[in-house]
Amino acid sequence: MKKYKNLIRFFKIILGNKKLITCAIFIVMLVGSLLGLMLPQITKNIIDNAITYKNLTLLYFLVLAYFLFNLIKVCMDFILSYLNSIIKKSISAKIKIFLLNHLSKLSGSYFSNIKTGNLLSIVERDIFIVESFSSEDLFSIIIDIISALTALYFLVTIQLDLFIIVIILQITLGISQTLFTKKISSKTYEVRNHYGDISNIMQEYISNIMNIVMTNSKFKFFSKYISKEKVLLKKCMSLDITIASNRSISQIISNFITISIYGYGGFKIISGKMSIGDLIAFQQYTSMLIGPCMNIIRANTRIQQALISINRIFSVLDEPIIIKQENQGERFDENFESIVLKNVSFSYLDTKVLSNINIEFKKGEITSLVGSSGCGKSTIVNLLFRLWDVDEGEILINNIELRKYNLKSLRQNISVVTQDLLLFDDTIFNNLTLNNKVDKQFVEDICKRVGVYKFINELHDGFNTIVGEKGVRLSGGQKQRIAIARALINQSSILIFDEATSALDNISQKNIFDNIKDLLNTKTVILIAHRLSTVKGSDKIYVIDKGNIVEEGSHHELLSNKCYYYNLINNVYEEEALA
Repeated sequence: MKKYKNLIRFFKIILGNKKLITCAIFIVMLVGSLLGLMLPQITKNIIDNAITYKNLTLLYFLVLAYFLFNLIKVCMDFILSYLNSIIKKSISAKIKIFLLNHLSKLSGSYFSNIKTGNLLSIVERDIFIVESFSSEDLFSIIIDIISALTALYFLVTIQLDLFIIVIILQITLGISQTLFTKKISSKTYEVRNHYGDISNIMQEYISNIMNIVMTNSKFKFFSKYISKEKVLLKKCMSLDITIASNRSISQIISNFITISIYGYGGFKIISGKMSIGDLIAFQQYTSMLIGPCMNIIRANTRIQQALISINRIFSVLDEPIIIKQENQGERFDENFESIVLKNVSFSYLDTKVLSNINIEFKKGEITSLVGSSGCGKSTIVNLLFRLWDVDEGEILINNIELRKYNLKSLRQNISVVTQDLLLFDDTIFNNLTLNNKVDKQFVEDICKRVGVYKFINELHDGFNTIVGEKGVRLSGGQKQRIAIARALINQSSILIFDEATSALDNISQKNIFDNIKDLLNTKTVILIAHRLSTVKGSDKIYVIDKGNIVEEGSHHELLSNKCYYYNLINNVYEEEALA
């Protein structure tokens, strides 16, 4: 039962989502099945009673009844298709929303260990497979069992000895199907996992296509991709051959059952022990027995295949939310005075990243974090945004521990601008406002301050220009200006610039900060940068080395100390001179 735990959870979602539609599906399927079971009896009476005894009135009545039963059954099938379409699409959308929403709540450690291609494979391929597996399959099994038992009753009453022959062949068919089901399930699991690996390679290639071309690394991609595709081709061929073999053997046994019925049934008719109507009805009921039995066996194959996808989906949904959302927590107060990191330590994968850090970010001041790459600067930003939580120590905002704040309220008041800029394939205006209602005049004023207004205005569609995927139609500097403007438009209380001006020259960078200086007076500004021109105007600078604060003070104070910061700045000077 533990094996099918997620399957049960999946059906609970289906049955609980659209109760009335689900009940309607079951009723329609049951009525359609019962109508189908009546048709062989009508056929038998047409041949044995109406035709044999030349009763035209009975013949017309039975033919009309047969036509009406079929017409109602066709209408039932149409209604069933419509209702199932509603269920499938709504469930698919609901699971996707659950999945994507849950992903947004997971910590940075989860995304550091998961491959994007595998996630995409789950969101697209697995949910597509699950979409085709719904309440219809659950009810089909129930209806097939009812149909098979009813057909079984009629077969026994019509001709017992012929039924014994059919049931022996049916058991043989069932055994072969069961054996093939296990093989198909195992091979499907291998194929599905391999698709995830290939999706990851494809995603990596498409996301970095220009860099791959510029670095001449296309051969590396194709050599890896082709080898993976060859393995997938073999696995898919093996799966297809197994499915085809299963289908062929099933067809052979089914044909043998049909021949047995007509051969032995014909002998019984010639011997006067069976009527033609009995034989035709027996054949139809045999189909109604074999069909549902085969459906039940095949349903097991579909269940096993869907179960793989369902388990993969729930593996994400069951991923624990480490960063707990405190819904009743403190609401962020824009009038806070400071953010304090008190004796903060943090490790990632057993590697110490920060050790006993003590930092204070004051409102109305610009505080810079400097140090060599990998020293832990960006980790501090991630901790403030609560992508991770500290191992030791605490982060305080107005003397209230960070984890006591409502997470949504906290994050809405922090704007982070990084080198890895996020631009959507949308208009410039929507990228600036993130579809929030913002006064256009305010947006234009901010764009003028960061020096991007003139460029936008000269575009054919102005602010309605589509920037392309990841802002591919913009230069690096234009992207960074738009990202800075977006952070200011958001009017967050805390602004974090993590190498946010790396694509701008020193003069452009200075102009931007001069133009927005009055907007920063009421905000807490955190700068992470290597360039002297970025950090020298900061109110306070913290120098970090290997996860430790080694110096702190103003630019002039640190230079006069002639220690770590002094050496770091001299190295930067040399690098800029060489550049």
